[in-house]
Amino acid sequence: MRIFFLVFSIISLTIFLSPIFSLYQIGNGIKDKNREILNGYILWDDLQSSVKKDVRKILKKRAKKRQKDLDNPIEGIFEDIKRVGEKVFGRTALDIAIDKVITPDGIIKLVELSERKKLRIKSVQTSNEKNIKKEKNDKMLFNLEGYSLETFRFNNIKDFEAKIITPDGDLFFKMRLIFPRWHLYSIKSDVLSNKIAKKIEDSLDLFKNLKKGYEK
Repeated sequence: MRIFFLVFSIISLTIFLSPIFSLYQIGNGIKDKNREILNGYILWDDLQSSVKKDVRKILKKRAKKRQKDLDNPIEGIFEDIKRVGEKVFGRTALDIAIDKVITPDGIIKLVELSERKKLRIKSVQTSNEKNIKKEKNDKMLFNLEGYSLETFRFNNIKDFEAKIITPDGDLFFKMRLIFPRWHLYSIKSDVLSNKIAKKIEDSLDLFKNLKKGYEK
């Protein structure tokens, strides 16, 4: 009976820690710029699809807000023309943008930019701010180099999700067990999705692009 309990405890602990170990491996892969590790722990097609879905929602919200904020019919005409550009080229632009960003090289570059930002913030941070940040980090389940695991749960035996606090905001991960390891297949970041949405909007703004071409 004791042996059975010991074996059961080891298996349970392994299942409990295995997705966190996969997240740790992904972090190391990014840090070491090891694309082979990233490819082994990330389902890129599924990850790209999840980000595309999130960005589409944000683009729709931003379009509704712009429409609501319009004050005169002239601005409405420009907005209608902008929407034509979004309908004709929007899906293509979104696919191109996300297929380029959500890749091993794209993720590595994003984290490098985040690290530079973290260093700039750290250089101007007061001692009081550092103490507040330390108190917050002490409440986290796990903290490494500014990245803190705040919450996690198993949706079922093959599906895991977690919330990680980063210098650029909250990240929500979902992972799927494909034996023998957990694979990242979904990510939600309001900061990242809004940045991508803004870039797509700018690229589809026909009048802005025509103006740039004229000024050149």
